[in-house]
Amino acid sequence: MTRSDSGRNGLILLIVLWVMVVLSILGTSYYHLSTIEFLTNRNDLEKLQAELLAESALYLAYTDLNLESAKGSFDLSGDWAGGGKLFEQATLGKGLFQIYTDDVYSEEGGTRFGLRDECSKLNLNTATREMLEKLPRMTSARAAALIDWRDTDSQVTRGGGAEEDYYSDLSPAYSPRNGPLLSLGELLQVKGFNPRVVLGEDANRDGILQPAENDGDKNDPPDNQDGKLDRGLLPYITVYSADRNVNAAGEKRININTADENTLKQRLMSHISEEKIRKIIDQRSKTKFESVVDLLAGAEKSQKASSADSEKDSSKDSSSEAKSSSGSQSDSDKQSDGEDESADEDDKNSDKRAGRKKSGGGGKNKKKQPAADAILTEEEFIKICDEITTVDDENLPGMININTAPREVLMCLPGMNRRIADEILEHRGGDLQSFSSAGELLSLDAMNLDRFSRMYPLLTVRSSIFEARAVGYLSESNAYASVLAVIDRSGTSPKFLYYRVMR
Repeated sequence: MTRSDSGRNGLILLIVLWVMVVLSILGTSYYHLSTIEFLTNRNDLEKLQAELLAESALYLAYTDLNLESAKGSFDLSGDWAGGGKLFEQATLGKGLFQIYTDDVYSEEGGTRFGLRDECSKLNLNTATREMLEKLPRMTSARAAALIDWRDTDSQVTRGGGAEEDYYSDLSPAYSPRNGPLLSLGELLQVKGFNPRVVLGEDANRDGILQPAENDGDKNDPPDNQDGKLDRGLLPYITVYSADRNVNAAGEKRININTADENTLKQRLMSHISEEKIRKIIDQRSKTKFESVVDLLAGAEKSQKASSADSEKDSSKDSSSEAKSSSGSQSDSDKQSDGEDESADEDDKNSDKRAGRKKSGGGGKNKKKQPAADAILTEEEFIKICDEITTVDDENLPGMININTAPREVLMCLPGMNRRIADEILEHRGGDLQSFSSAGELLSLDAMNLDRFSRMYPLLTVRSSIFEARAVGYLSESNAYASVLAVIDRSGTSPKFLYYRVMR
């Protein structure tokens, strides 16, 4: 073999070796890529399975809501509210699922199994500024900014409002909605609202005080390290609450301003006399009923009370606008305490004017002094109030369910004070009794007719829309999914008003 042949063979051998090295690297890379792709696909599959488990829980919730609707369960004793064990950890195939919500009824906080009634919250799209200001962590300035965000005009509300000029100077710039909020997440775009205000310390929305939520400034989220979970605004607000304008049997309520005499007799004569029905017809021919409470208060007195309430609300708004928009939570609490004390004093004065003596403690079914021109007695009103209305709208947005609303939401109602709220909560108490009609609030010791007439248009005892936080979990792989949904059962078929995979 010549030297040139030997050199050529050495070069070929070197090339072959390099080719083998390259092929080996490519083969190893392909193996690793294939493994990664396999693991990724498996993780994606397991994640999908976890989401399907959570979705299965949602459909279980909807089915249960329909069943309970037929039985007439609208209070906290139902399965949907965690009254049973339906939504506790359940096994499905190789996975698990459950549904939980904030335990806003417990002083200790935390979570409980079940759904959350949207009518147990305050609707940001319908609440007045005065009502908004009574929410936890809400200030007069934030309430003003929210009013401006949802109204259609360009006039800035005094005391902290903001319109197009404010939002156009932000980076990035955007415009206010000038209409109803579409979701609670939109609230973070409104002047004065941030995650600390909306979520409080509960950044992961699990309702449990985690170490990072109780360590001061060491880790996000920011917290005051007081050992208590600040839930922020979120558990008490909604944009979905509404109730159907129907009675307990699902029948459309009759409008006492427009229903003919035969209809009134057919629906009401089992509870009131024909003479009372004629009085209703005679009265409406003279003056339109602004509220069904006019049947109890008398049309003339009701109109005067409505005018007085409007002036009082306007005065309160002007007063609150003069306050600092940066008021602390403790300042808000003091303001609420002052309003309650004033409200209790109003009750005492009202009782004296009506010539009634206050019972020393808890006598039930105390009679309220009706107006001189009242058409119905208190007992008659309670019997028929769920059958009648003065509006023809099919749906009534922003209603608050007195069977399910927590104290924080009850206190937002016009005319509400701590004594009335205490009696409502006591009535619901340990045996979970429910109000069968909003008119039953008249029998509370602390209630008077003026307060009742102010809050009644916003009251309901039934709910059709619910929030569900569903969790799906595969124990073998630790795959986990969380889905937040809002379910409307008022129609003939399931309807999701909101659906979002949280993680």
